[in-house]
Amino acid sequence: MIPTKYLIATLFIAGMLLLVAIVQGLRPASGGGIVADVPASVLGLDSFPVEASTRLEDGWSPRFKGAQDPDQSEPWPFEGGFGAPWEPASPYLLDQGFAVNGPQGRSEVKLWRGLEWRSYRFDSPLVSARMDARRTDRLLVTLATGPQRFETELLAIPEGRVLWSVMAGPWSRFAWDGRAVLVGFIEGADRHLLLSSLPMDGEPPEASLAAWDEKGLPPPAKGLPLKVEQLSDDGRDLPGAKLAVPWQEGDRLWMTQADRLWISSRSGWSAWKLEDRRWRREAAGMGVLDAQPPARMGLTAPQPLPAEGMARSLGPTDQVRWTPVSAEEPSWPACDPAWVWGEGSAFTAWDGRWRPFAEALPPERQRAALAMAFKPDWLSAKALRKSVAGWLPAGPEVALREAQDRAWIWVGDRVLLVKLPELARSRRVRKMLSP
Repeated sequence: MIPTKYLIATLFIAGMLLLVAIVQGLRPASGGGIVADVPASVLGLDSFPVEASTRLEDGWSPRFKGAQDPDQSEPWPFEGGFGAPWEPASPYLLDQGFAVNGPQGRSEVKLWRGLEWRSYRFDSPLVSARMDARRTDRLLVTLATGPQRFETELLAIPEGRVLWSVMAGPWSRFAWDGRAVLVGFIEGADRHLLLSSLPMDGEPPEASLAAWDEKGLPPPAKGLPLKVEQLSDDGRDLPGAKLAVPWQEGDRLWMTQADRLWISSRSGWSAWKLEDRRWRREAAGMGVLDAQPPARMGLTAPQPLPAEGMARSLGPTDQVRWTPVSAEEPSWPACDPAWVWGEGSAFTAWDGRWRPFAEALPPERQRAALAMAFKPDWLSAKALRKSVAGWLPAGPEVALREAQDRAWIWVGDRVLLVKLPELARSRRVRKMLSP
C-alpha cells in the first residue's frame, strides 16, 4: 500500500506540471507558446511602453529638405521602413535617433545614448542622414550649403568629431556591408553621374578615375570623362576612387560591398570592382538589373539567339555569376528599395508580399495600432499648434524599426521612441536583416 504522504506529493507535482503546461500554452507563439500573436485590436497604449521622448520647438520637424537619391526622379518623403542601407535616407536612424530641420536653415541630429539625448547641430539644412546597423558609432550626413551646393560629412559618435568632409551631394549612402560610403553628383554638359567611394575610417585615398578600358567590354559613351583633368572643378576636388557613368531618369545603382558596384541603365547593365584604388568593369551586357537585397542580384536580359524573348537570372552580390530562373517563377515585384528578400519570398515594412512564404508571415498590424494608440497625442498637438495640421493631416507619423523592436512616433510637438512587443514577424525580420 502506497503511503499517504507519497500519494499527496505525487498529486501535487502532477498538478504543478499541469499548471505550467497551461500557462506555457497560453503564451503567444512569438514567446514560445501555441496561441497566435496579439491582434491589432488588442494592441493599445500599454502594449508600447515609451523609452524616450523629446519635445520639438515650433517650426522644427523630422523632415529633410528635398532629400533625393540619383535614382529618384522626385523627392520621396520616406517616414521609415526597416532602416536598411539600400533604402532611401530616413530621418529616423535605426533605434538610435532622428534628424530634424528648423527655421533659418538650422538642423540637428538627436541621438538617444546612455539614457539621455545627445544633440549634433548644423548651420545648414539636412538633406540626408544615415546610420549603419554594423557601425552605430558613425553618422553620415549631407547638408545643403547653398543653391545646388552640398557637403557630406562622416562623424564619429558620440563625440561628434568630423572624420572627413567633401563637397558632394545631394545624397550619400553606405555600402551594404557598412565598410564604405558612396557619394556623387550630376555634372557636365552631358549630365553624367560622377560617383566616388570613400572609406569609413581614415583619410580618403588619392583621387582616381575609371578609364573604361577593359578588354572585351563595350567602349564608354561619347564625351564621358576618362581622365581627372576632364572633370569640372568640383569633380577634380572630389577625393576617392571616382567613376563617371551616363545617367538618365530611371537608371539605378547599388553598392553591395565596399568594392562592388552594380549599375542598371537604359543602355544595359554593368558590374564594377574596386581594384588597386580604381574602379574597373568586371562584366557588362544588355538587360535590366533588379536588386533583391540583402543577398542577391536579379537580371532580366534577352535570350541568346536563336531564342526569342527575355529570361531571368539570379546571382550573388559579390561576384558576377548568373543562374537561370525557371519561367514558371512568378514575376518579381517592381524593383523598389522597400523590399527585403528571403530565399523564396519577399515583403516590405508596409506589408507588401511576394510568394507563399511571405503569405504565411504574420501580417504587419503594429503600424495601425501605433497610429491609433497615439492619436490622442496628435489631437492635443494639433489643438496647440496650427502647423501640425499641415505636417500631419491624417494622424501621427509612424516609423517602424522592426529589426530593433522599436518604433518612432511623431505626434506633432513631440517625437517618441517606443518598444514594440515581441512578435513572430519581428523575429523573422531580424533574421532576414541580420549581418
